[in-house]
Amino acid sequence: MKKLLALLLAGLMAVSVAGCASTPATSSGDTTTNSTTSESETAQKSNYAGTSDPDMVTVDMRAEPPDLNPTTTSDVASADILRMTTAGLFKLDANDQPVPDLAESYTVSDDGKTYTIKLRKDAKWNNGDPVTAKDFIYSWTISMTKETASVYGFILYNNIENGDKFYAGECDASELGCKAVDDYTLEVTFNTPLTYALNLFAFQSYLPVNQKIYEAAGANSDGTSMYNKDIDTMAYNGPYYVSEWVHDDHITLTKNEDFYDADSISIPKVNYVMMTDANARLSAFQAGQVDCINVNNEQIKQLQALNEPVYSYTDNSNWYFQYNLEGNKILSNAKVRMALGNAVDPQSYVDNVLADGSVVANGLVPTSINGANDGKYVDGREDLLTHDVEGAKALFEEGLKELGMSVEDVGTLTYVCDDQTRARTEAEYFQNQWKTVLGIDVEISPMSFKARLDAMENGNFDIAFAGWAPDYNDAMTFLDMFMVGNGNNYGKYNNPKYDELLNQASEEVDAAKRQEILQQAETILIKDDCVVYPLYFSVVNYVKSNKLSGMTRTGFQEFDFCDGAEIVK
Repeated sequence: MKKLLALLLAGLMAVSVAGCASTPATSSGDTTTNSTTSESETAQKSNYAGTSDPDMVTVDMRAEPPDLNPTTTSDVASADILRMTTAGLFKLDANDQPVPDLAESYTVSDDGKTYTIKLRKDAKWNNGDPVTAKDFIYSWTISMTKETASVYGFILYNNIENGDKFYAGECDASELGCKAVDDYTLEVTFNTPLTYALNLFAFQSYLPVNQKIYEAAGANSDGTSMYNKDIDTMAYNGPYYVSEWVHDDHITLTKNEDFYDADSISIPKVNYVMMTDANARLSAFQAGQVDCINVNNEQIKQLQALNEPVYSYTDNSNWYFQYNLEGNKILSNAKVRMALGNAVDPQSYVDNVLADGSVVANGLVPTSINGANDGKYVDGREDLLTHDVEGAKALFEEGLKELGMSVEDVGTLTYVCDDQTRARTEAEYFQNQWKTVLGIDVEISPMSFKARLDAMENGNFDIAFAGWAPDYNDAMTFLDMFMVGNGNNYGKYNNPKYDELLNQASEEVDAAKRQEILQQAETILIKDDCVVYPLYFSVVNYVKSNKLSGMTRTGFQEFDFCDGAEIVK
């Protein structure tokens, strides 16, 4: 299970480590909207001084972190807090590259499958216990146990050797491809040579758990663990600890002086507030009650009129038309599918409908995703979409002719989308484009996010508007969902050549060769077969006060204050 997105919740609760489109991330993660100027390079300052507490910054995370237990968590808000309170094997730097955290050193076997990791010996938990290899094995075993019902258990048991057998109850924990060789040596063997293994080690599901605190925390009435559910059951070994938590209102973190690298942490306290109303959020920022908030497209206009710098980052999500290849005869033709996408002018759409700095897609995998040799995955990839509005009608008719049909035979297609105001507005835009350019009728069917997922899973749609956020910083997390048998393959795509290429990429140790193979597969998926039609890569827009400097904000790190962030006096 990964992260199909609800339109209006994409920046709120998308399950991601939760991720810059046309420009690389800066050291702070900040870029000004419609500009490549970084925060550190611009002389423009905010009109707002920020909050009054000299030792604390306040940011709006918009939602209560529902689950701070690494074995079961699956949301952005919780990942924000875990990143600050729990040190793992690796962590992401300001450019979303994995760097050692508790891993002092590591080696990789010749076949690329086995990682032997030496842990530093100066890390400890809040109860005084040293952080050892056993804490990782304990955590991972819980996640891979079927009864735990971990949403993200798959990211362990699908990758770690014998994990799937353990999950199915066909072997015991001693046969898993992960073990504590000694207190400070961890050995992990994967099923395939994962070139993105270090990214997985930086993912929240690979974090350690303190067994003593976990067992003392006990379980709720429904059997779920109370570990990290409140201050009195919290475990931490990272840069900060939770010092105050008023549920659904705010959560305050205080610097952990016992953290192994405490000297690198400059901000004594970080307060996360949970504001649900966009207008109240902006008013609070302007009143000096909060130092950073996300803003919508209307607020961007208001702020820019006040000469207030607005920053943005791509959140690594893509939004696309999902076609049902089996439900309607006309959608079985790739040219018809491509024409339906081409009929929509994406530049006009992002400029005039979204108006938030989103970037027109040139493929399925966003331009922000990492690739081989410290580059981006899209390096060397051709544009897979022409967005040829003028040629859409001719291509549509050509595809219909191959099916022995004409435009008059099309009837009315059904378009499924979320039932929010923005989704309906966008649906009406697409509906008008299809009528104007192709001369066809499309019925809009708005429904709740859950209902939309049910409709897609059951094939009760012709076209659906879908979004996807990655689990880890690698193209595979976007491409493998279209393989036969994948639960997210809603369009029922079946191309043996495509599956063969992805399986080949999974076994390829050479990163550059692997990237070439994945790009071949993506070309088949989008340019040749047009299984889905990507429209845009989304962004998050925000403002921040003069008080806050050096904060990291990316699609994989919604908030991070451990890369040199500081309070400007």
